[in-house]
Amino acid sequence: MAVAPALPGWHPSHATLELIELVLAGALDALPPAALDELPESARGGVLVEDAEGTPVAELLFTPDGAPRLRGLRPFAHGPLRSHRRTPAQVREALAGRRVLAVTVAGPVESAQVDSLRAEAASTGAVLVWLVLVDLGLDPGRSGGLGGEALWRASRALALPEEHVVPVALPAAHHTDATRVAFAYGADAVRAAGGGGEPGTLHPAFARELDRVRPASGRGLVLFFTGLSGSGKSTVAKALADALVEDGRRSISMLDGDEVRRLLSAGLGFSVADREANIRRIGFVAAEVARHGGTAICAPIAPFAAGRAEVRSMVERAGGDLLLIHVATPLAECERRDRKGMYAKARRGEIADFTGISSPYEEPTDADLLLDTSETSIDDGVRLIWGMLQDRGYLVD
Repeated sequence: MAVAPALPGWHPSHATLELIELVLAGALDALPPAALDELPESARGGVLVEDAEGTPVAELLFTPDGAPRLRGLRPFAHGPLRSHRRTPAQVREALAGRRVLAVTVAGPVESAQVDSLRAEAASTGAVLVWLVLVDLGLDPGRSGGLGGEALWRASRALALPEEHVVPVALPAAHHTDATRVAFAYGADAVRAAGGGGEPGTLHPAFARELDRVRPASGRGLVLFFTGLSGSGKSTVAKALADALVEDGRRSISMLDGDEVRRLLSAGLGFSVADREANIRRIGFVAAEVARHGGTAICAPIAPFAAGRAEVRSMVERAGGDLLLIHVATPLAECERRDRKGMYAKARRGEIADFTGISSPYEEPTDADLLLDTSETSIDDGVRLIWGMLQDRGYLVD
């Protein structure tokens, strides 16, 4: 008897995992086509969807006409507010057929809006269900200064005993689907809340959460240097680390490219896949440093935009900030400085996938600061970064 070939594993992004779970829970009808853009063509025959720990949680197959079909394998175990999540079926059962006024919460809510929603629910005999759009990647600037977990805490604090508060992990890019999700949860009518407002007009539960938000000087920070080998990024990064240690206002963890290679990423080679794995490991550690209010300084080459974006996402999901510093020293100058002879070996074809020679460097379009150490001294580079940190509130007296 023929044995069906094993499906390859697929580790999608945080946002795509959340969308897959919403489809399996019945909150969304289908996976948005854009969510499959990460899937390699070689896996179009089907994949096992893996969570953050590599555990298969779902099977993704394709019908003959190319439509994705999902089948759950085991409960998801990761993501924000896991123990408080409820499926549409669970919420509909708890409501026992009552009329539902669903409120999607994407930012701080004003007291007047809370009163208005309660009056509307009372006039129609409906129960209020607050669907809080929780996403650890949510941009606090777009959500009135509060991340997803803070929105959940505030919504839970304002709810009356008969009201329901349900966190829905809907990625920010898909908030336009919130109304569709609300109807899946049994809504008869849907209202959007969370337009923000002046501090004095906000419901006290949201005002309290805003008061808890730390200023930039207390938030975790990752200073991520990227550039070609020999560009001077490690030299500037180490000089900056020394200055910050001497200053004493921020605790510093240094994650230099070469040192990380010998310790955290021992065993990895220099293929494209291994280099990207190295960047993810650096990003993971840096995000954990930022999660606890520290400052991580990283100085890998990080040649690919997708890898840098993944690190930024990790840091922001951990509640920290990332400043990207592109050390844009020209290739010719980097080669001239080549103490290890790596560029010469790459030119002779002795090193495969060498950034700048046989492998591309994708220049950042989102850098917070651009440095060229062929024109700017190390001391001046440190002064420029220092000024940026002061201007953005990361260094205050």
